[in-house]
Amino acid sequence: MAFNEYVVYPVGDGKVYVKIDRLEILRLIKGVLFDCDGVLIDVRGSYDRAISKTVAFILQNLTGYTFREQLISDEVIHLFRKTGGFNNDWDTVYGALMFIICSLPYELREKLKRCIKNVELYLNPYERLARIKEAMKKENRREGLGEEFFEDVTNRFKEFTAILDETGVSSVDAALLEKTEKSEAFANFYNLVKNFLKYPAGVHDSIISRVFEEFFCGAKLFRETYGTEPKFNKGQGMIENEKIIPQSETLNRLASIFGKENLGIVSGGRLKPARHALGNILDEFNPYAQVFLDDIEEAEWELSIKTGSRVNLKKPNPFPLLKAAENLGQRAYVLYVGDSMEDALMVRKANELDNRFFFAGVYNYSGLKDAVLQTFLESRCDIILPSVNELLFLFQTLRGEGW
Repeated sequence: MAFNEYVVYPVGDGKVYVKIDRLEILRLIKGVLFDCDGVLIDVRGSYDRAISKTVAFILQNLTGYTFREQLISDEVIHLFRKTGGFNNDWDTVYGALMFIICSLPYELREKLKRCIKNVELYLNPYERLARIKEAMKKENRREGLGEEFFEDVTNRFKEFTAILDETGVSSVDAALLEKTEKSEAFANFYNLVKNFLKYPAGVHDSIISRVFEEFFCGAKLFRETYGTEPKFNKGQGMIENEKIIPQSETLNRLASIFGKENLGIVSGGRLKPARHALGNILDEFNPYAQVFLDDIEEAEWELSIKTGSRVNLKKPNPFPLLKAAENLGQRAYVLYVGDSMEDALMVRKANELDNRFFFAGVYNYSGLKDAVLQTFLESRCDIILPSVNELLFLFQTLRGEGW
């Protein structure tokens, strides 16, 4: 990475990096759009832990053996997100889960295959998983998986994620079907498991989506968000571990610089969990320039009906960014603040259609902040910040107001 491409400003929580060839034009920015998770909300104790817990829980039910939550470490989660295709945490669960299932010993895979074949796929996620759990108890007679199995999986995660890309789930399927056992029997097993999990369906059909959202939301919020009773988690959710990142001064000063009508949100998460975590802070942003997963899915459904084929408008598709930007107070240069390569890719794709976006990557609220910083530097992002709170320093410096 050529550090001479950046001007570097030391700040209290790290360093601010700004591309030298962006300095002048960044002064013309008139609006700021924010990702939510990892930017406005510290989700290290919620989303990241929900990924680890969901993978371990489903594997334990599918195999009858104990899986440590630490198997899906911060490093593994970072490696998935680094590809640019796993901003959606359900996708990360799917990728990690399918990789581990494909790594199971042949004998255990055969037992799992026999059990899945005897489960009716029309059953809801809870009933399907319960049937498998009961069936695998009868099948398994071994003490468990040896430590060498877990060491091997951990060591091979890096190799596996290195061949994934921004297509996310599709790249998982391609990598596992191509790189593992090239046989019709294995392909049949793989598709059997995928159909059993019913991913990428939502919480009413998919085991992955259902388990994750129950652990993340907790019983009360899950019921309010999805209108159905929780089955896997009757207590609190990991969302209660979340913390707000921006200081009150940050949003107040940004509103005075740009105007509230020029501050918005583009999130891959749902509105209700975001409001649960942010509360009245959501009201500090232009309500018409807020795009959440609910809005994206509605647009996908409408377009799918119109075209007759399935449509994916989620990040890194530029749709949510362009939609939010349309509703800012004025048409001008816009800065998008995100925490992942998927966010950076979305900005690049948006610029292919409307060249007025800049990307700022924040790194302090990742489980592996040094690795995230290095990824942003290697990708030559326009701006790199410890957190949104350094935006004040950035804009005051660019406007010659000093610190």
